[in-house]
Amino acid sequence: MRGNDQRGARRDRHDSVVEFFSAAGKLLGSGRLVDFSSTGASFSSAYVMAPGGRLKLRVRLLEKGVLDISAKIVWARKEGAGRLYGVQFDSVNKVGSGGQLRKLF
Repeated sequence: MRGNDQRGARRDRHDSVVEFFSAAGKLLGSGRLVDFSSTGASFSSAYVMAPGGRLKLRVRLLEKGVLDISAKIVWARKEGAGRLYGVQFDSVNKVGSGGQLRKLF
């Protein structure tokens, strides 16, 4: 790890769209993925959410495909006109052909 970075997993920078849903599956909004690792991610959005909340994310990564993710918001901060969020994954599943899920991490 470098400097003050306390994350245990290496993060890769990404510029993908992320959609986020309530625990009940209702689409709340979308944002832009900033970085991604096996344990968490960060993304920017204009939608306001509170740390401690849980949500479901859907992300399409070129090398991994479409991922359905269950996560907890661990931090949020204002950035420009929007907000930047950091989430910790509970589970990550790859969406296969026919909509089948396969656990990825």
